[in-house]
Amino acid sequence: MRRPLAAAGVVALAASLGACGGGVSKAAFLTKADAACGPGNATAGAIAKPTNLPDLAIAAGAVATTVDAQAEALRKVKAPGDDKAVVAGVIAALADISAPARALQAAAGKTDDKVTAQAANDMKAKVDAAVVAAKGYGLAACGTGLQAPATNVFEGSRTVLKAAFVARAEALCTAANKKANALANPTSLASLGRYLAAYVPIEVKLFDDIKALPKAPGDEATVADMLAAQDLVIAKDKEAQAAAQKANQALFNSLDSESTTLITAANAKFDAYGLRNCGTLSSF
Repeated sequence: MRRPLAAAGVVALAASLGACGGGVSKAAFLTKADAACGPGNATAGAIAKPTNLPDLAIAAGAVATTVDAQAEALRKVKAPGDDKAVVAGVIAALADISAPARALQAAAGKTDDKVTAQAANDMKAKVDAAVVAAKGYGLAACGTGLQAPATNVFEGSRTVLKAAFVARAEALCTAANKKANALANPTSLASLGRYLAAYVPIEVKLFDDIKALPKAPGDEATVADMLAAQDLVIAKDKEAQAAAQKANQALFNSLDSESTTLITAANAKFDAYGLRNCGTLSSF
């Protein structure tokens, strides 16, 4: 049976449009897009893990430059007509990495630990979001190719800022230990009440000061858990102070026993983070 003339005309027209480049297939776009991201991924992959703030600034700048170039290259690759909005979203997610990477570069260059930590966290979040968007559309090199280099930069920032946090906290604990050790040793429950009245403020200020220190990106939960353990010790010390001031020996003894258990637990957390002067070597 012969095909109707009208149908044959439609088929011929469709073939003609295809031959003239009237549409771009998703497969063709993915191939070209991943190829466009390849050179940048190779450059970013050569970034060494930063070991100090100046190196971190350079590495973050390299990530930003790579992202800017990749986003620009992708904008020049023609997207499938029906997927233009989706592709634009993928490119936007990739381009969004640049701002926190630039912020990280600037903060590290200014040795601003607090802003550096925030920018490192922001950059990681944007990279993760870009990877999800790129993979979701089927891209293999774009987005995903930046994950390892960006993680390398993030982990470098964590190492650098952890070292700074530990050094500052240890210095604070050393100074506070000296103040606590200078207090007269108690010889009675009454003098113990006076001792704790002087000791507890030193303890509270010390750990308030440590809480105010910039935390290494990625270590926020660990540090919070460590300081929460010390808060339990402080709370128990305050109870013991009140018991001593009320001359309640039995209650004081009970609280002192509880405090010993809490101190052991807190010290283990501080020691594990490298803060022995705040842990087993401290007066707190």
